[in-house]
Order: sequence, then C-alpha cells, then structure tokens
Amino acid sequence: MTDKKYKIRPSARLIKTIGKDLVKDKYAAVVELVKNSYDADASICEIKFIFDENESSLTISISDNGHGMSLDTVVNKWMVPATSDKLNRKESPEGRPLQGRKGIGRFAAAALGDRIYLQTKENSEKEVSLLLDLNDFSSDKLLEDVDLIIDEGDVDSDEGTYLEIVNENYSLLNLEEEWGEKFRSQLILELKKLLAPNDVAKSSKKLGYGKVISKFNVKLEFENFPNDYNEVFDIKPFNIVDLFDYRVYGSIDEKGHLEAKYVNQNTPNLKPEIFKRDILFESKIDHLFPGKVMFDFRVFDRDPESIEQLINRGLKDPINGENVGKRKARDILNEYYGVSIFRGDFRVRPYGDRDYDWLELDKKRVQNPSFKIGHNQVIGFVNIQSEEYSKLEEKSARDGLLENNAFLGLKFSLLSILNELEVRRYSYREKVNKGRKTKTIEETIGDLFDLDTVSTSVSSKIENLEIPASEAQKVIKIIDKELDKKKKSSEKELKKIQETIALYQGQATLGKITQLFLHEGRKHIKAINEIPPRINRWVEKLLKLYDEDLHGKLKDRSQMLVNSSKAFSLLFKRIEPLSSTRRPSRRDINLLQEINSSFMIFESELEKFNIEVEIDVDKKISIYGSSFDLTTIFSNLIENSIYWMKLGKEKTRNINVEAFVNEDFVEIYFSDTGPGFQGANLELMFEPGFSMKSNGTGLGLALVGESILRIGGEVRALKSEVGAEFLLKFKKGL
Repeated sequence: MTDKKYKIRPSARLIKTIGKDLVKDKYAAVVELVKNSYDADASICEIKFIFDENESSLTISISDNGHGMSLDTVVNKWMVPATSDKLNRKESPEGRPLQGRKGIGRFAAAALGDRIYLQTKENSEKEVSLLLDLNDFSSDKLLEDVDLIIDEGDVDSDEGTYLEIVNENYSLLNLEEEWGEKFRSQLILELKKLLAPNDVAKSSKKLGYGKVISKFNVKLEFENFPNDYNEVFDIKPFNIVDLFDYRVYGSIDEKGHLEAKYVNQNTPNLKPEIFKRDILFESKIDHLFPGKVMFDFRVFDRDPESIEQLINRGLKDPINGENVGKRKARDILNEYYGVSIFRGDFRVRPYGDRDYDWLELDKKRVQNPSFKIGHNQVIGFVNIQSEEYSKLEEKSARDGLLENNAFLGLKFSLLSILNELEVRRYSYREKVNKGRKTKTIEETIGDLFDLDTVSTSVSSKIENLEIPASEAQKVIKIIDKELDKKKKSSEKELKKIQETIALYQGQATLGKITQLFLHEGRKHIKAINEIPPRINRWVEKLLKLYDEDLHGKLKDRSQMLVNSSKAFSLLFKRIEPLSSTRRPSRRDINLLQEINSSFMIFESELEKFNIEVEIDVDKKISIYGSSFDLTTIFSNLIENSIYWMKLGKEKTRNINVEAFVNEDFVEIYFSDTGPGFQGANLELMFEPGFSMKSNGTGLGLALVGESILRIGGEVRALKSEVGAEFLLKFKKGL
C-alpha cells in the first residue's frame, strides 16, 4: 500500500464566509476596518457613505493617513487570511497595541458590499491597487484558482490606505432598510463608544503598550442621503462621562493589588478618597488575575433631582450641542450606559453595549435595590493588557472574550471595585436622606404596633374641633381607654411576632453554616456505614479461631465507631439552639459557655485554615439573653471572620474575644487579623443588605444586629489598624 500526501484546499467561498459569517453585524464590520487604520498608526480615519440614486449604488469608503502597505505587504500579508503578522508584532511602530491580531478583520468588508477596491502606498514605495469582486468568491472554485490582478505604479500621492466598498443595484428601499436614520444613529453611537475618552486612553501607557500613544480621530460623512441627512460627524465620546455623580478609578496589578480613588461630585470641594487593598478571590481555582487592569467607573443616580443636577453640570445634546431637558438627558444616559472593555484605545465589542449586562448588575440590584447600582446607572471603562499578558483572548467572531479563568478573575475584581463605590454611595445617600430609609425588622414592627402616636394624633384633632372642651375630654378618655386595651393585646401579639422572626433568623444562620455540618457529618456517616459489616465478619472469624491481630483490629474499629457516634451527638448538640422550633426563653446564661459552643460549630474550619482562637472571658460572667440569640450572634461573627481570613494573605490568623464587666453591662471585644473593613462606613455595617463581599447578601451582620437588639444589647464596628473589630454590649445577668 502506497501512502500519498494531500493538502487541504480552501474553497473561494472562505473569503465571504469569514467576512460575513464571522462578523456580528454591519457596525462590527465598519469597526474592524477602522481598527486597521488605527493599527497603521494613522492620526485620522475618514468614513464616507455615498449614495448614488442614478447609478443605484452605495459606496462606503474608509481612508487613513497611516503608513500604508507595500506590494510585498499586500501580497504576503493582506491577502493571506489568518496571517500571524500582527500576532507576532504585537505593537505598531508608534507603540499602539495592534487590534487586528486574528488576521481576518479586513475581510469584514465582505459584509458591507459586493466589490472591494484597495489603494495603498507606503512612504517610499510605489502605489499598490487591487480589485476584489466578491462574486468571484461565490463560485465552486478553490481559493487558489481565483486570479487577482494587482497594479503597481509611480503616483505622486500621500502615504496611507484607501478602501472602497461598492454595493450595486442598490435602491432607496435598500438604503432605508440597511442604513436608515435609526441605523445611522446606531453607527454614530458605536463609533463614539469605540474610542476611549482621553484619560482612559492615557492609561494604555501604564499597561506596557509602548512609549507613544498618538491621537486617533474618526470622521463620518453621509452624502446624497434623503431627508437632508448629509452631515460630517467628528466622532468624540459624549461629554456625559464627565458629569457623573460618583466615580471610582485606578488600577489592579498582576498580583491583585488595588489602588483607587473615589470621587463624589454631589458635594462641592470634597477631596477624593484614596484607598488601597488586595482583591481576594473566593475561589483561587476558578479565578486568575488578568494581568494589569486600569478601570474607571462613572455612576449616575437616576431620580429626578439627580437628573436635574446632571443637566446643571453642563450636559449638552451630543449632535447639535444645545441644552437639554430631563427627558433628553435620560435618553442620552440610556444611549451611553454600560461597562466597556478596551485594549489600548479601542473597545472590545460587545462590552459596553447597553443591552449586554455582562457583569450582571441588574440581577444583583434586584436582590438589594437600595444598595446595589443597576446596569443603566454606570458608564464604565476597563483597559486590559494584550492577550499574552492578560490571558484574555478574543473570540474569532469578534463577539467578546473567551470566558476562561482570567475572564472570571476580571469580573470578580471589577465587582469588588464597584462594591467599594456602592458602599460609599450608600453611606452618602443615607446621610442626605436620598436613599430608601432602611429600618431594622424590630423597628418596623414596633412602628406598626405603636398606638401612642395614634392617641396623640387623635387627641390633637379632637381638640381642634369646634366642640366644648369638657365633651372633647370625654371623647379622648374613651379613646384612650380603648387604645389601652388594644395596646395590652397588641404587646402580646408583638412579642409572638418578634419571637417567630427570631426563630426564622436562627434558621437562616443555620442555613448559612449547613455546608460545615454536611462536611463534618459525611466522614462519620462513612465510618458508621462501613465499620459494622467488617466487625460482623471479624467476630465470626474470632468465634471459629482466635486471632490476636484480628482481635486488635476489632477493638480499634469498635472505638472508631464509638468516636463517630459521639461526634455525631456533639454535632447535633452544637446546632440545637438554632434548630429549635420553640420560642427562645430569655434568662441569665453563662457567657463563656455560649461562646465556646459557637466556636465548636466551626472547629474543623478553624483547624483547616490554621486560625488560632483566644478567649479571655471569666467563667463566672452571666448575661441576660438566650442561647438561641447568642448562637446567632457569635456564629455569624465567627463565620464572617473565617471567610475573610481564609481569603487574605495574612500569615497570622487569630480570633480574639475579651469580656469586661461594669455596673450594668458586659462589654465584649471581638476581633480578628483579617483584611478588616477597608474603608467601609462602620455605621452601616449592620444594615440589611449592606455587604463588603462583591456577591454578598448583607445577611450575616444584619442578623447580628437584629439579635442583639432583641435582647436589649448593642453592637458596633470599631476602627482598627489590623483586621476587623466589634464591640458588643449585653445586659449583665443577676
């Protein structure tokens, strides 16, 4: 048998396939061609749409003053699909990060027309021109069988490239369907969002993209279009990006160290807040730091007062430059919101499209609307490094980045940064009464059952009526008497509701730590399932013939079974206070015993992460409360400390509990050596929904606050140089 060698021979249709099928839409096709001008170090790229009704044609031209191409470049690079030229070069001569690294972007022209004409000249070379009739690439020919004629001549012209795409048999109806006013406006928006604002583009230099990043301008022109839509647009980002309410911007290095500034424009002359910290991944297996990242998030409140402030800061119509009203202001914000990703000066589509909430901000906001910001409130810019540094790879179809570990790491990091802004925004809005005022559950229920305000309100209204004072007093006395009866029965109902809520909150805490019990219990279940059959077999053997070695195994396994049984009993004993279905009774209880019981719940986790526990509490101290409430309080504090310390880089991991007794109260200082509160507003730490975790629910510390209030105590977070620190006050027992 003779082996023969064969070659893969692509069909001529490949050119149209990679041009049309691998490009998301016509806007993406224009963007790909603009990127080629950028890669050529052009300072200006001009796009023209020329409609000729007499010739029934639409011509789209893209010209630039870049360095152009020689005959060798056209033949051996431009005409080679998927060439590795830009992938190998990585940067242009001026240091721009090359955008078209897949080697197929120029064929996007196939999505825009039927015939492509190229005219290009490198500085000292002859002018090169060629014509591609895409009909030649629709037949069953092989790609190698399609002949192309390239002209080369001495022409007195400037350096640069001119690309012309012609659509034949093109009617007014075609024009309206493909490039009507709606589509032209969308193209303008796409081009405006394509280019990064100046301060964002400057960050390219910090990402190692070269020493010089020269300016790149784009102009768009429409000629002979109906309805007098014949204008020249100088493509620049909207000025709305500078009119934000809140802003956080800065950088993350390749090791996850964050340096950022927070700005609030609602308060004049307020200095930016500078903060630094490490991004802490919850899963170090699934997440990878995506190299160096520059970020800039501008956030806008959308209530009527904030929209008015947006206009007062100087918002103008991006087309005609005129002043705008509230509706137009909202329309502009609606057009431009989204979080964009850039490589150098250029946006990676579709990140930044208003219908693509890739950070899932709206999903998170639904769970906590007063704290979280929505997708339509943020205009964000994220600048990433090239693929070899960031591991963030673009898909061939130009529809985003591969969702690998580096991409997951990028998302997590950005959500952590936005959470820093959300914390500060929430704090500000609470102080100026802009946010939805959050009450504890205890306060809300107390207000519902507060009949004293009803009595006062009714009394004042009766006194204002035109009736004799003596008669008014009689009516008031009758009302007060009835309200007093109602108040006594309401107090009983209030207590029942509070106790029921306490049960639910305890079970919520139990739900949070269920994973611990599943992990702990699984190994004991394994022992209980596997050991008894072995013991039975060994007993039968021993009855027939004594074996000292077998007898030793039997004793050893029997003891393991006893140990597992005891461990199971202890496991259930630990969670008993939280799993109770009875209303918690309050009494004098031993503080040290309750603290030790709470730490026992997390025994395996503390050991796993090498966390040392130091408890300095006198065994004689008693406080007024219930095991139920104290277990809820301390288990949530401990769980929170373990979470942050296992993510942190601190070598020493400690949790310390100290108690001090005064005349009426017992004060407890609970502290750890984790990353601490990192600039968070300490006053809001126990608000429902408030969380320093990027994906947190804000449940844990809220449960601590609710539980301690219920037994007449207090809790607050303290400023600390190292780690997190809380001060808890309880009523002293008798």
